[in-house]
Amino acid sequence: MRPEAAQQGQPGAGGGRELPPDFAHRVATKIILTSERERDPDLAAQKVSRVILRNVSGPERLPYWVEMTEALLEEEEAQRYAAVAWASIVLEKDQNPRVKKFVEEMLDFYVDQFLHVQRPEYELEYRRKKFSYYSRILGDVFIKMMELNSELYEVISFLFSSIIRKEMALEAQAKEDRPGRRISMSRDRDREGTGKKLFDDVVDYVHARGEFKSDSLNQQNPNEFIAILADRMRGTRRYVIQDIMNRRALERKKEAEKELSERLASAEDIILARDTFKKAINLFWTEKRYNYKYLSVEKVRVTLQVVAVIVGIMFFLTSYLGIGGMLWWEGAAVLVAMYLFARVFCSRRAFRSFFPDDVSKELEVVVGAFTPAFRKMSKQQLDSFLYRQVHDPENLSLLPILPEFVKYVFAVMPERSSAIVATDELSDIMENMEIDIARTIRSSLPAREPI
Repeated sequence: MRPEAAQQGQPGAGGGRELPPDFAHRVATKIILTSERERDPDLAAQKVSRVILRNVSGPERLPYWVEMTEALLEEEEAQRYAAVAWASIVLEKDQNPRVKKFVEEMLDFYVDQFLHVQRPEYELEYRRKKFSYYSRILGDVFIKMMELNSELYEVISFLFSSIIRKEMALEAQAKEDRPGRRISMSRDRDREGTGKKLFDDVVDYVHARGEFKSDSLNQQNPNEFIAILADRMRGTRRYVIQDIMNRRALERKKEAEKELSERLASAEDIILARDTFKKAINLFWTEKRYNYKYLSVEKVRVTLQVVAVIVGIMFFLTSYLGIGGMLWWEGAAVLVAMYLFARVFCSRRAFRSFFPDDVSKELEVVVGAFTPAFRKMSKQQLDSFLYRQVHDPENLSLLPILPEFVKYVFAVMPERSSAIVATDELSDIMENMEIDIARTIRSSLPAREPI
């Protein structure tokens, strides 16, 4: 299968002469000759990686890498060299930064091609299962690596883990870019409507290759090493995905802790809120007693009005009946005078100086001054703040109304839902504060003398 670059005669990476149509097959042949020429495996791996880096490195030549791998896998005698080529670049990546970059670009290319490029699916005829073109290439390379040397599973594990991490990162990025929508990794190609990932497809392909139905009880499975590879790849998949989830959970936890630390009230905010809180308690106590004082004065005022009117009426009646020697017009004058006394001297305006001051507006202003600090306090900060208020000698006489005042503050607090302290945490704080108040009041009582 020839890439478009070869079909159209695209120039090379350096912009030089056009590459021949059979360029990938020539590179495959060169890899075979290089591997056969060197008897030292380590030296052969180095030279093979140089051949690969020199001929198929760079984004524009990565399609030739895919075609070269496919060309090696097509012939049974050359399949082992596909495994040698892949293992060589992975083993050399730590020694050569250019090789490491090529491996990353190559894996990104495979993932991107799997997600967005239409390729004919590969069908295992004896299994009646279809797999992605790229899954088949990767699976065959992994199988050949295990067939050459079981120790090469470290190379397989690296490649397989890298693919998992790249696809998981792409999925997470897609969810961030399109929140609230169901994301399918395969936008342009929906394999049987499942949105299957490349690493899952590779595992399924290797597992299918490892299946064997024996004709007799004593017949051994020639694909046993493939089945073992599939099991090990499943274990690697579980481990890598769990590691990714743990890392994401840790990152979310760190972000939440950072956000919480930024939202928490500072020491300066807490210190400034102390005096304002004390003033608010006194205003709350004054406002709480306002109704009682107001009703007491109002009772006196109304009583004086009623008594004055009654006295005026009694004087008028007695004078009208001629009792007590008063003339009727004198009784009428007394009635008018008492009525004027009740209307003028017993009016609310005349009693204004006796009525208590309404501090509700001032209370709202003072409470609003420290509620922003309360909204930013954590459970520990609020608990410590109230503990100091309970043990402050200036608040000793107001301790019985302190729980009610705290409830009032949180009831009138704007944007209560944005407060850091949750409702159940506030209940625990109130319970602890009430216990502290009872202890403080009990300890402040004078000790009884022994009888």
